[in-house]
Amino acid sequence: MNEETKSTGDGSALARKALERLLVRTENAVAKKQAQPDKAARSVSLALSEKSFPEYLHLQRHADKTECNASFQLAEREGAINVEWDRRAGERAHVQRIVLRDENRLAQHLRVVPRWDAVTQGEHHFGPHLAAHPMLAQVLSGWSKGNMVRGTRAGEVAPWLDAIQVLKHCAINGEDDLPIRRLSARLFGDSKRIEALGSTLDALVLGGLEQVQSEVEDLFAQLGLVKFPPTLLLAGHINVVYGDEIVGTPRPYVGLAPSGIRSVSLDASSVRYLLTVENLTTFHELVRKRTNEAIVIYTGGMPSPSWKRAYGVFLQALPKTKQVYHWGDIDVGGFRIAAHIAKCCADHGRSLHLHGMRTDAIPPGTVSRRDLDPAARREILRICDCWQWKAEADALGGLAIEQEAMEPCWPD
Repeated sequence: MNEETKSTGDGSALARKALERLLVRTENAVAKKQAQPDKAARSVSLALSEKSFPEYLHLQRHADKTECNASFQLAEREGAINVEWDRRAGERAHVQRIVLRDENRLAQHLRVVPRWDAVTQGEHHFGPHLAAHPMLAQVLSGWSKGNMVRGTRAGEVAPWLDAIQVLKHCAINGEDDLPIRRLSARLFGDSKRIEALGSTLDALVLGGLEQVQSEVEDLFAQLGLVKFPPTLLLAGHINVVYGDEIVGTPRPYVGLAPSGIRSVSLDASSVRYLLTVENLTTFHELVRKRTNEAIVIYTGGMPSPSWKRAYGVFLQALPKTKQVYHWGDIDVGGFRIAAHIAKCCADHGRSLHLHGMRTDAIPPGTVSRRDLDPAARREILRICDCWQWKAEADALGGLAIEQEAMEPCWPD
């Protein structure tokens, strides 16, 4: 065989590429048929034209084209496709189009699991969990359309099933925090597995795929998955029963393990309100100027279960005539944190008021502004509607503002 006719394998590789593209079209057609069963199915084909598959026309070597054609004929003999030839080019010299004959045989010929089978396998694995996590139906729907869903391809069920297992353990654990890497090693034999599940865990916690994805640190804090035990930073004219001791709160603040806080006593005549603060910089700035009227607690971002249990102790000690405030970032993360604190308040028969989270109250020269994504804005408005924060909803514009960019101030 001379240099001009010797094959390099480019022809068979190109034929496989064309067959794989035909399979993708087939997978899309199958998904469309499943979604619209009453609609007449159309034949699936791939024209080897300049528009649809120019690589075939650009084959330079006769041997490569011959090899490509032979690969198509092999797929035809196996019942996967029909080959339409250009009769003007000679006997089986140039392919005009490849047409699907049998989708399953095409997948078998390529030795791949087709998308429809991968989705069916996903349905089987997800079935026992759909009642508790109905958003898994969205995952299956996305897969059937050929979409990546939270970093997973059709049939990649392990990240979802592992995430469900993590959520079950967190629910059982209740108000305690869990060392994330120890739990990960115990569940999966891999100390960093849970940290790799952030995207799927977040989707399951949010209950859908439409919401803005959470910051992974906020997600793990919400679930009580910690790398090290949290510290609750507290400032106020109060006494705390901490373990077996009574601890005062020296200025500017004190740090306590949430799990050790048993009860709180305070002077109801002097304390006017309880204020939680999302960011550490703002907390430090406030407590330096604090009067005895305020109790200030740092949330550490998204509150963990142990933090929320300790927060409930403060809510029980604070007379119902006193106000409860929260101050955080004006973004979706900040309002999600506020919503979790509002739920704690509601569980104790109280209402949470927001402080410093109205965009129209921010000075015009404030820096650290960024565009607010439309999906994030919709979610903020939904949260405000849920907790009746009408003033904050009415003032919300198109910019997100971090708390550190705002001048420290106290509730009126």
